[in-house]
This record gives sequence, structure tokens and C-alpha cells, in this order.
Amino acid sequence: MPAADIERLIEAFSDYFLSDGQFSTIVDARNQAAYILDTPINPGTSEAKLVDEAIEAALVRTAREIVQQGNPVDVTYQKLVQLYQNQPTLGVRSSTSVRQQAYSTPLPIAYLATILAGIEPQHSIYEPTAGHGALLLNANPHHTIVNELNPDRAHDLRTQGFTVSQFDAVSYLPDDQVDAVILNPPFGSITNGSGHPRQFSLGRYRTSQIDHAIALNALNAMKPQGRAALILAGQLGEADEVRSQSYNSRETRAFYYTLYNQYRVTCHISIDGSLYRKQGANFPIDLIMIDGQGKSPLSLPAADVPPIY
Repeated sequence: MPAADIERLIEAFSDYFLSDGQFSTIVDARNQAAYILDTPINPGTSEAKLVDEAIEAALVRTAREIVQQGNPVDVTYQKLVQLYQNQPTLGVRSSTSVRQQAYSTPLPIAYLATILAGIEPQHSIYEPTAGHGALLLNANPHHTIVNELNPDRAHDLRTQGFTVSQFDAVSYLPDDQVDAVILNPPFGSITNGSGHPRQFSLGRYRTSQIDHAIALNALNAMKPQGRAALILAGQLGEADEVRSQSYNSRETRAFYYTLYNQYRVTCHISIDGSLYRKQGANFPIDLIMIDGQGKSPLSLPAADVPPIY
């Protein structure tokens, strides 16, 4: 699909969402795309996937316009919830597939993360896995360092005014430190060329979990008194005992021991996976807030299990 057609779709979908338009299903959205482009959009094709990407890009643009209206936080949040309810489900994935690939942050949760982190347009920000920019709703492109490996999403970020690098977020760091780091990286383990789980080394810490590796690497870009908002894989289960055991597994325990001893974690909550089913996911996530370097005053999550919202 030509880039000009994708931009036409993004603009048309943005206008539709801004007028409170709603898609009941992804089929409805693809039918509208077929009408706009005067060409069929068949399921399972690359064109269908590009329509999904255009919808995500349009949702971010719509959300940014809502944020820039300057309403009180609760009003803005409710508008973003309504926008989320108006979007179609963007793909059905199992919890296993979610753990093995990136997925986009639901816009109400993205806005919540930026508010809890106290991110303002004057702050310098680093986002290592930016996607379409959901976590940059309140960011000034001139003060933002953006990294995104996917070329199509990197192109979309550039059309939004961001300067974008395209490096492996596990190892790449920008030249300058920033006021705030915000991220929602891919989850789980990935395989190397021989089919074995890739191992990531960050000093004395080693892990096969890519979200943990990206988070610890990206935090090196935060100023000593900076702030951070991390959206990472949560732990399955409703009972505290079950989740405590998961947080106490070898790799997870080592990650949180490292994180809590190097950074002042001030808030750690879990968000039920059902709250972002329209992103095609149904896996819990953890939202973690950091206020500068230093040892966290909180107990490790295996000892004090984060509440589920």
C-alpha cells in the first residue's frame, strides 16, 4: 500500500474518531478503508494489517488532540476512555503470543502513566520503544528522544514531528540524559539464531526477559533526580500467594531486586489484562513509577504483592 494511501487513511480515521465515530468490529473499519481507497481489503493480507496500523496511528493523533484541549485530568481521562471504547479490537492474541511480541499501550493507560510520572511538555523525555507514540501524548517533539525499530512506525513518528533513531533498545542509549524515561517494551523472551532464548547482560545482571533488559538499559538515560514510568509484564493469577511465587521466580526476583536497589520505586501496581482487550491482549501489566536514583522505600513485590486495578 503506497505511503500516500496510508496517510489518507490515518487522516480519515482521525477525523472519524474526533467526531465520536465508533467501529463495532475491525471488519467495519476495514470496510470503511476499502471505501476510502476504492479497493478491497481482505482479511489476513498485508493490506489488512496496514489498515490496523493506520487505525492505531489515528487513535494516537486523536488522543493527542484531546490532551491538548487542556481540560482537567479527569475530563481528559474520560474522553480517552470513550475513545478507547469507540475503537475496534485490533487483533486477537493469546497470553503466550502477547508475552512474545510488542503490543500498543491502551490510550487511557498511556495517559495515566504520563500523569503519574509528572511529564510536562518542557521536560526532556526518552522513549526507547515508541511504537506510534501512545506514551508521548504530552511530549514536546523538540525535547523528546525517540527510538523505534519498526520502520513503518518510525516513519509515522517522524510525520508527527519526532526525530527517531532505529536501534536495538536493549543496548542503545542516547548521548544526553533526560528528565523522564517512559516505556512499554515487548514482553517475554526472544530466540537467537540457533533457536535458543536470547540472553541479555547488563553488568552483573543477566536475563532472558526483553522488557526487563530494555527497562534497565533505558533507565541509564535518566538524570539522577529524574522520573520514570515503566509498563512491564505482570504476573498471572488472582491470589496473592500465586502472584508472590511468580514475582519470586529466579529471573523476576533478580530483576526487581536490581530495580528496587538502584531506583526509588514509589508506586507499583498491576492492571488487569481485561482493561485493554481492544488492543488484542488479555495479559496483566505492571505500572511502575520511579522518582530518581537510590534504594526504593518499598518492599519487593514478592513480599508486598502489587494491588490489581
